[in-house]
This record gives sequence, structure tokens and C-alpha cells, in this order.
Amino acid sequence: MKNKRVLTRQQKKQLLYEKFHSLRFTVWLYFSIFMISILVLMWVSFVFSLERTYRVTKTRTILDTAQYIVNEWNNDRFTTEQLDKIAHDNDMCVLIQDSYFRTMYSYDIMAKNCLIHGTQGFFNLPSLRSAVFNSENGIYYTELENPRFNNNTLMFAMLIGTKEEPKGYVYLNTSLEPLDSTTEILRSQMVQITLAVLIIGAGVSYFLSKLIATPIVRIKRSAEKMGQGDYNVNFNGRGYTETERLADTLNYASGEISKVDTLRKDIIANVSHDLRTPLTMVKAYAEMVRDLSGDNPEKRNEHVGIIIEESDRLAALVNDILDLSKLENKTAELNISEFCLKDKLEDVMTRYTLLSEQQGYKFYLSAPAEITVKADIIKIEQVLYNLINNAVNYSGDSREIYVMQLVRGRKVRICVTDTGKGIEKELMPLIFDRYYRAEKHKREVIGTGLGLSIVKQILIRHGFEFGVQSEQGTGSTFWFEMDIVSETIPESEIEVVD
Repeated sequence: MKNKRVLTRQQKKQLLYEKFHSLRFTVWLYFSIFMISILVLMWVSFVFSLERTYRVTKTRTILDTAQYIVNEWNNDRFTTEQLDKIAHDNDMCVLIQDSYFRTMYSYDIMAKNCLIHGTQGFFNLPSLRSAVFNSENGIYYTELENPRFNNNTLMFAMLIGTKEEPKGYVYLNTSLEPLDSTTEILRSQMVQITLAVLIIGAGVSYFLSKLIATPIVRIKRSAEKMGQGDYNVNFNGRGYTETERLADTLNYASGEISKVDTLRKDIIANVSHDLRTPLTMVKAYAEMVRDLSGDNPEKRNEHVGIIIEESDRLAALVNDILDLSKLENKTAELNISEFCLKDKLEDVMTRYTLLSEQQGYKFYLSAPAEITVKADIIKIEQVLYNLINNAVNYSGDSREIYVMQLVRGRKVRICVTDTGKGIEKELMPLIFDRYYRAEKHKREVIGTGLGLSIVKQILIRHGFEFGVQSEQGTGSTFWFEMDIVSETIPESEIEVVD
């Protein structure tokens, strides 16, 4: 038998809080409130408005009926059968007299107990006729209590013809209160409708709350898994357009977070490797100076030189990490100025003379045009160094690097080409990522492994276009374009761009 989990008081409170603040409960609650509000409105209307509504409707109906009878009285086609139907359908007593007070038509639904057919009714008819004559439009109506039924009735009188030539009178009498039987039937129907609405509404509200909450609950559970480090989780928002779009966004975010997590691990591994190697060498050569070459000036200088070189490498790595961080956080300021691009290229290339003499690298520069551009000269110099350093590291056995300045309309393109093995097409979109290497290779001759990432961020900050072209077996060309401010270009160097 499984042991039941014992919850603390705080955990029970937390579970109750989550339950009563869940989307499913909230939807059910609001739908129930809406449904109950409608039922309350129906009952309020029934209890407080039924009699008033009945009174207003009945008064309007009797006025319209009397007007219709007066208008059609002289019509030969207007028969007593039609009058009977009108009186029956509208539940009213009707009495029509001529100008000599003789009865022309009578319909009594109250069996001589209405106010116009009974004794009391005839007794009051003269006062009604007097009231009609004293009215402005020949119409008079009032509410009276029927002493037999103890209910309010509407007494109505209208003149046929004119006051100068009266042709007769129409008297109408009808109850202004709903019949008890009708009220009881309506009340019974209201009770049945209320019970049906409560039962159906409870089921519908539960179903709707579950239907609405299900895709969001699925997304929540997937998000919890992702929060625990499972970045391969799939978000399923099937059901609604909004939840599907949310799921697509979260799937994209999950993929990007997975990439960032992988990149973070790679960065830690690569930085650890790049830091460990020079630190190990610094420690090893320091121990050698202490134990072996301390008294030998030649050996000591050699070992100390290596220590200094590795320390410089460590400093360069730390500086590159800081530069990349500032560029990505957009805290590095750009000092924009105009400068001659050709002069800057020639200045940068002179820095590689020692590398060329000592290790046999060959550098070729093609920049015939005097072109003025506008950018941060220090950052563009850093871009050039990093691209050339990258070409040095991947130049292959030929050790040839080409730097070219090409004019394309009102833009100038700088291309740095190596003669190495090239990059696979599917890997080229990743080449500017931090610490990405196109192939496993020996430790860099120059650089820290962050050069292309720094290039990317600098060019993005400037708004310059950049890219890479590569074919396996022939090498790679990294390029970027800048706007030309002014130039002095030989006609043979101008490239026509449509």
C-alpha cells in the first residue's frame, strides 16, 4: 500500500491558493457569475416589472383598439363578428352607444360584473360622457377599482364624431392586473427555466473552462520542464490561434535558449582551455627559471620571454572578452570621424612585416584608390586586424593572404582572402559565433578565438553590411562594405553596379 503524502499547513494553503487562482477556476467563476446575473435579472423583472409592463401594454392596446373601432364604425364591412373577435382577443368589455345613449353593440366578458355593463357601470356612464365632452380630443380614460374582483381596471370612453355633431360613444373596460392563473404559470415556467439554466450552465461553464485552460496548462507544464533544463521540450498550443502563436514563440525561444546554453558551455570550455594553456606555460617556465635557468642569463631570458609572451596572450584574451561584452551590451561608444581607408590599410599591413619575415607568410594588398570613409577608426582598425589574423590562422600551407579594396558604386568593399581549406556551406552561418571554429586545428598563430565575433558586433554597431564567401579547397573571403564620403579613383578600378 502506497504511503500518502502528508502536506503541511503552508503547503495546503499554497495548493488552495493555486486552485482558486487558476485559469480554469477563474473562467468557471466568471461564467457562473454571468449566468447567475442573468437569472437574477429575469427574476427581478418578473417580480417587480411584470405588473407595470402589463399595465403599460394593456393601456396602449386599449387606446389602439378604441381608435380602430371609432375609425371603422361607419364602414359597412365592419361587422359585429369583428367586434367580438377584437373584444375577445384583447380580453375587454365593449359597449357602443349612439348619440341618444341607445346600445348599438355590447360584449361582456365579466358576466354583468364589469363597470360598464353592471349597475355601477350604468350609474357612472353619464359622468364618463361628461368627462369625454370636457376633454380636448374627445377621449377620456381612468383607472378604477372593480369592487367585485378587488382589482384595478381601466375605464375608457371615446366620442364618435365631433363635439358639435356627436354620433355615439365607445366604452371599454379591462383589467390592468395579470390574472392569477397567468402569473402562476409564468412563475412555474421561471422556476423550470432557472433550474435548467443552472444545470446546463454549470456543465457548459465547466466544459468551457477546461477547454480554454487545457492548451495553457499544456504550455505551463512544458515551460516547467524547460525551466528544469530540458530545452528539447515541445510546446503544444493546439486549440486557439493565440495559444498556437504563444507555443510557436516559446518553441523558438526554447531553441534559442538551447543554442545559448550550448554556446555557454562551449565558451566555458574554450575560455578554460585558452586560459589554462598559457597559465600552465607561465607556471612551468617560472618554475624552470626558479629551478634551472636562474643562473644562466641566456636560458633565463628565453624562459622569461615566453612567460611575457603568454602573459600578453592572457591579457589579449581578457581584453577581447571585455570588448565583446561591451559591444554586445552596446556600452562601447563609437567615435565617428573621416579618414583615408587606403592609408589605414597600408598602416595595418606594415604590422605584419615581422610575421612575414620570421614565418614566411605572404601578404598582398590591392588598394589603388584614395577613398575617404566615415567610421570609428579604432574599431575599423580592430576589424581589419581580426580579419587578417583569422586569415593567417587558416591560410594553409601556402600562407598567402590577400587584402583588396573594391569600389562598388558609392560603397567600398574590403575583402580579406586566405588560401586555406575553406568552409562548408552549412557551417558558414555559424562562423561569426563566439568561439566557433570551422575545423579542429592547432593553436592560433595570432588571436584569441573571439576575433570574428568582435568583427560582427563592430560592423553591426556601424550598420555596415558584411559576410563570408568560401569554397572548400580554395579558401575563404571575409568582406564588409562602407559608404564612400569622397574618393579619387582611377577609371580602371571603378566597378559599375546596376
